[in-house]
Amino acid sequence: MTDTVEDIPEQARVCPRCGVPAGIEETCGGCGLEIGQLRELPSRAQWFAASAAAATQTHEPRPDSLPAETVAQPWVAPTHRAAGHATPSIAPLLHPTEPSRLLLALVASALALLVPIVIVVKAGGVTEIIEVLVILIVAIWIGIQLSRARLLGRSVRVDASTFPEVQAIVEDVCETLDYRRRLEVYITDSVTGGIGTTSLLGTRLIVIEGDLVADLLPPAKRPQLTFLIGRSIGALRAKHMRLEVVIRVLQAAEVLKYVAPFIRPYYRATAYSGDQIGMMCCSDLAAALEATRRLLVGGDMASALTPGAVVPQALVVRQRVLPRLVQLLAVEPHVTNRYANLLCFGRYHAPELFSRLTASMDEREQRCLEQLWQRSPYRYRVAAGAQMR
Repeated sequence: MTDTVEDIPEQARVCPRCGVPAGIEETCGGCGLEIGQLRELPSRAQWFAASAAAATQTHEPRPDSLPAETVAQPWVAPTHRAAGHATPSIAPLLHPTEPSRLLLALVASALALLVPIVIVVKAGGVTEIIEVLVILIVAIWIGIQLSRARLLGRSVRVDASTFPEVQAIVEDVCETLDYRRRLEVYITDSVTGGIGTTSLLGTRLIVIEGDLVADLLPPAKRPQLTFLIGRSIGALRAKHMRLEVVIRVLQAAEVLKYVAPFIRPYYRATAYSGDQIGMMCCSDLAAALEATRRLLVGGDMASALTPGAVVPQALVVRQRVLPRLVQLLAVEPHVTNRYANLLCFGRYHAPELFSRLTASMDEREQRCLEQLWQRSPYRYRVAAGAQMR
């Protein structure tokens, strides 16, 4: 059966020029427009409305359909690349605040290091600065290699012979995100948060708790495991740990405590981005939300909560001053805020999945969710579709 634009949900985000659904690629699969650089994308309904208006002005017929070969589904990444083809951009899946918060962190870090560097340079200690930096980087590299050695001795590395099902998920996620770099995945007895990711000086490690894997491997729960692994590999793909070496340098210079309030917002934004990338990898909003509920109430109780049960509490956390002040001191956002962000991202990027999910919510939960949407940065991305033509 031939697919056309008519088969695409009304609220799906599409290219403002040709109407092809947006995926994670930097360019449109239909016309080649650089959609990754655009701040907002129109919905399919907005695109048709703008096309009809333009056709009225120019007396041209409105495009009713596109050939099947130009239609790309919104949650699918390319499975292969032609020689010389650019790597698809991860930018459309990042949280809107991440770039500005990264800039803030970089500027603050540079200013924090500027004073001690100027003092040492004026004292004629340029050579000493270089020597200290070299020693520090070597020490960091040795430390990460020792951690890797401990993992080899106290856990099991994931491959096709040890944990073939987990290895298959890792390979699928890497293919979805077009991630080609060397990566080691280990399963161990206990991990803080269930899963941890490290990326330092070319060494990239993901460590997963064994009980978590055992709980999520059954087919009914496997999308949750895909979400968690996708979140970690997505962090590597988006280079979310790019500041780790800078933080070690700031710590060695004893200025980290002064600049930390300006770095933490970036890491909170990367937590939101990681959740969004993980949700894209599993293509299941309900599974992503249930995996996030595990962080709130544990694995046994997460399935007992309905998707909308957390929404009123998430709104309270967003509205009250004290929870917001507490979050300012944290590296990660409140789990309720991550939950709310996933819902808003789902409404923006996967409206069909979002509609099916919210149909099970009662009136109070839907009302609270609408108030959360009004506070979301994604609300501003749904407005200017027709203006970008």
